Amino acid sequence: MSSSTLSYVVWTLILAYALVLWGLSYLRPRTVAHPSQVVGKLATHPVARVVLVLGFMWLGWHTFAR
Repeated sequence: MSSSTLSYVVWTLILAYALVLWGLSYLRPRTVAHPSQVVGKLATHPVARVVLVLGFMWLGWHTFAR
């Protein structure tokens, strides 16, 4: 298996896991937080806000650099 195939498999698993969590957040709102609530909690702390912005920058760079 080539490294690009492995990379696509890993990203597909991450996406599938994120979609399952998103669906569970609407089916069981008391147990699983909505994605907007998670990002909102992260954005309120100054250090976490910087890490969040750097993470979005890294994700954007690696998504559109190909």
